[in-house]
Amino acid sequence: MQIVDARTPEEFSGEDIRALHGGHIPGAIPIHYKENWVDPDAREQLAAKQTTSVDGLNLKPRDQLHALYSRLDPNKETVVYCQSGVRASETATILKDLGFSDVKIYDSSWIGYGNLPDAPIEGRTFFNIGALRDKVDTILIRLDALTNELAAAKAAK
Repeated sequence: MQIVDARTPEEFSGEDIRALHGGHIPGAIPIHYKENWVDPDAREQLAAKQTTSVDGLNLKPRDQLHALYSRLDPNKETVVYCQSGVRASETATILKDLGFSDVKIYDSSWIGYGNLPDAPIEGRTFFNIGALRDKVDTILIRLDALTNELAAAKAAK
């Protein structure tokens, strides 16, 4: 069996933690799903209004997709995961189209696996709940201050 991690490089390394633990399933091969696109940065460029063309969101030509997945064996069972299964679906569809014979999506993906307390994880990092609590408290204090300023401004009118 071979495992494909379709998440971002930051999620794969554990830098971007989106569950109790960051990291990746041992032995997983990282191939970010945006690498399927003609321009992996197209969505961000559109959002930043750096382009109006959606052509970068098209899939790469078949020969380039074959090259992208060339380190995988199309005859092996292939399991694809991401955070929740959405990004993995695109990759799984492409792999099937490329002739991979046994492709599956790990339905729970990282949201399920990364929240297991004793799952084997490479590059394991931990979600720091205390640090999040401090940030939320700071935001709430600032929100209260802004609410008071707004009320005072309205009262002064």
